This record gives sequence, structure tokens and C-alpha cells, in this order.
Amino acid sequence: MNDGNGFDWDGELQTLMEASGITTTELKRPHWAKRLRRKASRARAALITTGVVVPVMWIVAHCGAPAAAITPALVWLAGVIAVSSWVSLGRPDWAISATIVRRISITVFHAGSRFGFARTRPLRVRWRAWRAAREREATESGPITA
Repeated sequence: MNDGNGFDWDGELQTLMEASGITTTELKRPHWAKRLRRKASRARAALITTGVVVPVMWIVAHCGAPAAAITPALVWLAGVIAVSSWVSLGRPDWAISATIVRRISITVFHAGSRFGFARTRPLRVRWRAWRAAREREATESGPITA
């Protein structure tokens, strides 16, 4: 404790770590491959479910049945993937789930925006060239008088 005004959390944590045999000088971030392996093992339920359900969804979607017949099955299978992802995330409460959905949606929006911006560049270049040519023609011909 420090001055009786509260806890010195950093000092308490360091003392606890030293008492447990952990020295702060040995702490370092694990290698990226080890971190990836840990994430994959935590996401095992989602990965296995996705690996099984996606081919089933593909077969159902291409079976030739009318859309009204297969849409409920595809929605249900997508829900199965969502539940397995929720389980892999540790069954978070609604606030954490909302934050995760927000982060994923922002990431998807940014990736989609970058993709669209890169793919429409030739169109924007042609539009600007056409507009510049029209403005040049308008200034070269002078003002229109009646």
C-alpha cells in the first residue's frame, strides 16, 4: 500500500509475480506462430463447424431446389456457424458481443471501401479527364452571347 490512500497495483503485481517465481525480465511476447496456434486452438469449435457446414451449404445451394425451399436451411446453417463462433469466443455477454460485431463490421467496411476505391480508379480517372476536356472546351469557345 502507498500512504494509506489506496493500493499500489503495479507494485503488488510485481511482488505477486516474484513470489510466484516469475521474473519480469524474462517476460516477452510469444512468437507469432505460437500466438496463431493458440488462437486456432481457442477457435476450434468455429473452425470445425465452418469446415463441415460450408460444404453442406454449398451442396444445398446448388441442389436445384427452389429458393423458397433452401433459404431457411441456409439461414439455419449460418446460425449454426454463428453459435459455434460465439462458443469459440467464450460465450461473451451482449456488451462484448456488440463490441466484437462493431469491430468486425468496421473492419469489413474499411476493407470493402479500399477494395471498391481501388477497383473504381480507372472510372474516376476517365471521368476527371472528360470533365477537364469539357471545361477546356467551354473556356476556349468563350462565353455564349445572344
